[in-house]
Amino acid sequence: MNELEFYVCNGGKYPFAPRRDQMDKTRFITTPTTWYDDLRGQRLVEDYVENVVFAEKLGFDGCVILEQHGGPTALVGQANIMAATILAKTQRMRVGAVGAIMNSYASPQRYAEEIATLDIVSRGRYFFGLPMGIGPNYHTLGMNPTHAREKLREGHDFLVKAFTSDEPFAFDGKFFQTEYVNLWPKPLTKPYPECWIPAAGSKDSLSFAAKNGYTYVAVLVPWPILMKNCETFRNEVAAAGQQMDPRRIVATAHVHVAETDAQARLESEAHLMSLIQNNLGSPFHDSFPPGHVTSESLRGMMAGGYRSKDIGQTTFEEAQASGQIIVGSPSTVAERIEEITTKLGAGRLLVTGDSWTMPHWMARKNMTIFAEEVMPRFRSRTGKPIWDQDAPRAAALTNSEYGARVQPPKAIPSARIANVGNVDIRTAHVPELRKVVD
Repeated sequence: MNELEFYVCNGGKYPFAPRRDQMDKTRFITTPTTWYDDLRGQRLVEDYVENVVFAEKLGFDGCVILEQHGGPTALVGQANIMAATILAKTQRMRVGAVGAIMNSYASPQRYAEEIATLDIVSRGRYFFGLPMGIGPNYHTLGMNPTHAREKLREGHDFLVKAFTSDEPFAFDGKFFQTEYVNLWPKPLTKPYPECWIPAAGSKDSLSFAAKNGYTYVAVLVPWPILMKNCETFRNEVAAAGQQMDPRRIVATAHVHVAETDAQARLESEAHLMSLIQNNLGSPFHDSFPPGHVTSESLRGMMAGGYRSKDIGQTTFEEAQASGQIIVGSPSTVAERIEEITTKLGAGRLLVTGDSWTMPHWMARKNMTIFAEEVMPRFRSRTGKPIWDQDAPRAAALTNSEYGARVQPPKAIPSARIANVGNVDIRTAHVPELRKVVD
């Protein structure tokens, strides 16, 4: 078996809304909040958090948080806020907010500040993403889809310069203009945390991820198509003069494991079909408004690739064959994971453990059996997650450790006191030490 890292990525969908075929338009954008119930919503959000915290106890390497907007598709609307919540409730697992849509920010400065702060408070456990966001998000958040890709690339350049520059600078781009960019604080991870790029397979996205040393998250398309995408990514990595690490390809799947193949299907089928029919199955013009994808990608979709037909018409068997869902006993699931990750050359697997709508107890049962009977087959002999075997990350410092390790400050913190002059603020409260400094 391949050695893999495992990340949990649950959906947190609000299921108590009409089916897609009962709606006049789309479930993504126009479902009125009259269908929303405060108590059910609170319970779903709390269950979402508890299940991710539970994943650390099970030994998952990390979690990934996505975000959706303007409908019952998911109740996580702000990935970084949820990441902060989960970081506060976990100790060592990696936490990635791969859903924050930078194009929705008025300035990348805000996103850079969030990334740096979360990296610091997590002591290096946090990583981030640069998704373009799906089409419905552009309707809901008022973004212009025709500028999506170009604006994201410009925002990325802004971020990188903010992370790596020691002096204030002006940024004068097509979409972002800032006279003074000056990032305080700087990220703990140098030069900045790991970045994941979710992409359906646009060569532009694959090349962008490869050239910048980022991780490619293979999403949304059947794995036979993903095989070609992953090969393209490896070629782009080689063209950039880099060594390919399998962990830079993240395979994704909705996984459900139970005692037998039949039991696994019995538990998961209704939830997975609801996901396919009501969430993934959206009108084409909602998912891909004009300009959201390149003309080359659009031609590929219409010529037999992803979205050449309505995803909502996909059968359970078709979803299994494509690798989008992996359902069965521990042995069945492990064999399928081995097949798919081997063919994709992936070193990480992103597992949806709740099929987006499963009750709390069922999601936990699935995650527990997966952790106890599937994950160990892809681990080293220690069976430990990466956070229990890698070199220690930055840890909380005791006062004595801080005092022993800290270097003299680059500037003396001082303030002007009337009739005295500039004094060192650290000792100004002691009369005999209240001396004038330069």
